[in-house]
Amino acid sequence: MGRNSVEITELIAPHVDRDFRGRQVAQWIVDRNASSFGVMTNLPLALRRDLDTHFSLEEPEVLQVVESSDGSCKYLLGFSDGVGIESVSMREGAKATFCLSSQAGCAVGCTFCVTGAVGAGRNLRPEEIVGQYRVMLRRLDTEVERVNIVFMGMGEPLLNTGNLGPALTVLSERVSLKRITVSTAGVLPGVRWLAGLEKRPKLAVSLNAPDQERRTKIMPIARRYPLVDLMKALREFPLERGRRITFEYVLIDGFNDAEKDARLTARLIRGIPAKVNVIPLNEDREHFPDLRRPAAAVVDRFAAGLRDAGLTVTVRWSKGEDVAAACGQLRQRQPIR
Repeated sequence: MGRNSVEITELIAPHVDRDFRGRQVAQWIVDRNASSFGVMTNLPLALRRDLDTHFSLEEPEVLQVVESSDGSCKYLLGFSDGVGIESVSMREGAKATFCLSSQAGCAVGCTFCVTGAVGAGRNLRPEEIVGQYRVMLRRLDTEVERVNIVFMGMGEPLLNTGNLGPALTVLSERVSLKRITVSTAGVLPGVRWLAGLEKRPKLAVSLNAPDQERRTKIMPIARRYPLVDLMKALREFPLERGRRITFEYVLIDGFNDAEKDARLTARLIRGIPAKVNVIPLNEDREHFPDLRRPAAAVVDRFAAGLRDAGLTVTVRWSKGEDVAAACGQLRQRQPIR
């Protein structure tokens, strides 16, 4: 259900005779992730039946779950109109990270991303975005102490702000905005929209090249939103105390992985509170057969160059690569019934 506690309470108010019943229903949905009204055992049976008649807690249908050797799980989820998406759940001890999709495809067309190669799909509605979280949380084999959410699945989140905004409001009742990250290829109107929110999640930007010419070659959206304009918007982006912008940099062999590129990247983002995630390319011989991942030594050298410039750097060897669940690999891989 893509509604927050207040909306849930108001929606069912005509069906309850006591105000606290509405709050109980909201608690079941928000705090306990209830999948049906039938499990709400502190409600009268007649009320549960009435709610079941008038409302739906519809969620995406889980069509397939594939577990990687590293423990991450890729979910193929289907919606009632036949549209399908993929989402990923990753575990690390008592912590889980859910990688959510915002669109059923992607029109941005980054040349190193399978989702972009497959092409555009429709925007996901708030309940479809929140539904991914609800489904994956319920299927965790053990309870977790903390859940992080990253909008790094299928689609460009900031091309779907009309649905992303309400979804963030709902999700933030369950997960602190400090643990929610929205990643963008650099959609300037969306960055400005995010900057204008009273309360906002963390921001990640897919950079991937330190200059306009090369960035445009692998990210066609850079023609519409040039790098110089993007960096200006990021320098003006409001950050709470202790917050940083994450720059994601996909390393492609022989294209953007030279030591000089590390120096240029550090110079480009100098002055912005930032950290850099270096992501060695996840290869796909079907969609971009000419692109290769650099050798580990090249990756380490690039990361070291950024660190030498004073940046905080993490090398992200993507989880789930063996089941095509890694960064840039998500798409609908089998027909939806």
